[in-house]
Parts: sequence; structure tokens; C-alpha cells
Amino acid sequence: MNKRILLISSNSSSRGGGERYLIYLTQGLHQLGHEVHVLLSQKSYMDDWANLLILERAIVHRLPLIGLRHRPLRFLQSLIDTKQQQEIAQFCQKLKPDAILVNQQYDEDGLDYLMGAIKSQIAPVGGTIHMPMAADKNQRPLGRLRGNLLQKWYNNHPYNKIFVSYGCQTEFNNYYQTSGSTNVVHYGCPFASILNLSTDSLESWQDNLPVIGFVGQFAPQKNLSLLVEGWLWLNRQGIKTRLLLVGDGIERAVIEQKLLKFASPEIWKITGWQTNPEKYLSAIDIYAMTSNFEGLPLSLLEASGSGIPTVVTDFNGAFDVAAQASWVKVVSSRDAANFGKSLLETINNLPILKQIAKQEQDQFCEYFSTKRMAKDTLIALGVT
Repeated sequence: MNKRILLISSNSSSRGGGERYLIYLTQGLHQLGHEVHVLLSQKSYMDDWANLLILERAIVHRLPLIGLRHRPLRFLQSLIDTKQQQEIAQFCQKLKPDAILVNQQYDEDGLDYLMGAIKSQIAPVGGTIHMPMAADKNQRPLGRLRGNLLQKWYNNHPYNKIFVSYGCQTEFNNYYQTSGSTNVVHYGCPFASILNLSTDSLESWQDNLPVIGFVGQFAPQKNLSLLVEGWLWLNRQGIKTRLLLVGDGIERAVIEQKLLKFASPEIWKITGWQTNPEKYLSAIDIYAMTSNFEGLPLSLLEASGSGIPTVVTDFNGAFDVAAQASWVKVVSSRDAANFGKSLLETINNLPILKQIAKQEQDQFCEYFSTKRMAKDTLIALGVT
């Protein structure tokens, strides 16, 4: 029986994987025959996401909602914003969905959206936590105080918590003692559309040198300096490769200065922000991620599902992907030389890793499909 599913965005960013997750989940829910509604803020930076969701046949609703990024006192303001909570509750009561899922993002994010959905008492409520951000909370400014307040909030507001990796679930449960259920639902990706994309931007690289690549934001979280230093270590050992960085961000200038100082511009490239970064995957021989923390990066799934041998640090989600893909290598060390050595090991085994990836790719893509993600999400919400 078809259900009416309401997805609520925490309206956190014009870029990144959080809202793209909603797009992929919408695809999966439609494959199961359900009706998808999405509630977004009227903030202009959400316009592109609204248009993309409409293309996926979601019924998009816009309200003048405030996201955490616009609150100077962060989640404290969301907890006392009874007006916004009531507005969300009234919207849910009017729509009458069969289930409500809040794209919560972080452990401090989307609490007002959740409170509004819970207050509506109209349907089961869930929240997807992509990154708990709890591991070092007590070491951050006012972290222990924030943690104590959040502990009480989570205990007083049980709902269906969905984590995108087992590492995220463990991190959250280790910090908070909460009521309510917790579940792990891995992302899904539309691999067919990704694999059909092709690059047209690297005509000058017409040789057989391995290309080591990354796709994402140039943010401190991504720790791109480690990736660059690992690649430069390879260069110093006389190992000839190319580096392709697809994206942009606040750390781009630092990364570019380091590359200009220590490597010829002919063997590396930074593309800048791309609307469809997946088109560059076909140009990459080895995908690399050196993030300090993650949930379950969609870019890692897209690369692994494209059959690209991958080297990543041991952030949350890395082991979940490696468990389904023997061509994904997880590195525990954050030392540049050790990461470079892991890249070298992958280079030396590149032909056999690509062969294994090709043989097991269909099974990987079937597991990390949007349809499987949607089905598991509904189970976690208690919808049958």
C-alpha cells in the first residue's frame, strides 16, 4: 500500500551530502511506490535543492524556517523557539503523512524540527544523524555543558534515530544514554546515472600515469593536507602519478600554495566547484579520502561503486564501505609517509584491484542502492 512520506530538511547548507541524501532517498521511496513530500526553508540557498527535488517528483513545501546556521546560540535557540516548533507541528497535522523523517545532520541539529514533528502526534517520527559529533564534544568550548543539556533533551524526546554507519551509532551511544530505538541505515546511490557520466575536462592528461583523485569540499574536516603530503611523498620517491582534486572551499588557497611550491602544475589539477562532480570519476584510478571525521561519505560510495580502488583514513563509515568492497583500503595512521605508502601499495596492485572491483561491482551497487536504503529507512521508522 502506498504511503505518504514527509522528509524535513534541517536547511543547513547549499552544498554537501545532507540534502543530496534526501534526493537519493526520494528516488528510492518512489521506486517503492510511495508519495514523497519535502519541507524546506524559504532561504534562497535552498532553492537549488528545491529544484532538484522537484525534478525527482517530490512535492516540495517551503516555509520561513530558521536553520541552525542562523542561530547565534545554536541549538539552545531551537529548543526555545516554540513558534517554529508549532508551525512545523501544524504543517504535519495538515499534511497527515504516514511517517516523518527529519534530516537531522548532527547531534545538535534539527531539534526544533524534531520537536515540531513529535508534537504533531500524527505519524512515527525519525531523524537521520549523519555525524554525531560527540566523540570529542567535552573537549570543545562549553562542550560538557552542551552535552549535559543534549543528554536531557534526548532522554525526554524519544524518536527513531537513524545512523548512516555503525561507527556513528557507536559514537552516539557511547556518549548519550537515551531512550528510543537506534538503527543503522547505509546510504544508497543511483549508480546507473553516475556510471553513465563521462569526463571531458582532462584531454591534456593522455598518458598512462595513475591519477589519484578526491571529490568534495576543501574544508578542515577533509584534512586534504594529509592527502597532498602523501602524494608529494610519492613524488619524492620517484613514483610518477597525477593528482586531481575536484571541489573548492576555504582551504583551497593553502592547498594550491603547497602544490605550486613542491610539484609541477603539469601533474596536478584543481577543478573548482562542480555541479556534477561525478563526471570526473572516470578519470580517477585511485580515489583517496583523508578526512578527520565523516558519517558515510556519498563521494566514497560513488567512487567505490564506480569500481575505483580506494584508500581512506579510518573515519566513521570507512569500515562499512570496506566490508562490502575489498578494493577499499582503510588506513589508521594520519602520517603522510604511511598514507603515501598505502597509496603506493594500491598503485602496485592496481590491475588486480580493478579486476576484483569489476567482478564484485554489481553486488556492491545492489547493496548500496537507493531502493534498499528507502526500504530499510521505512523499517526503521516502523512503516510497513
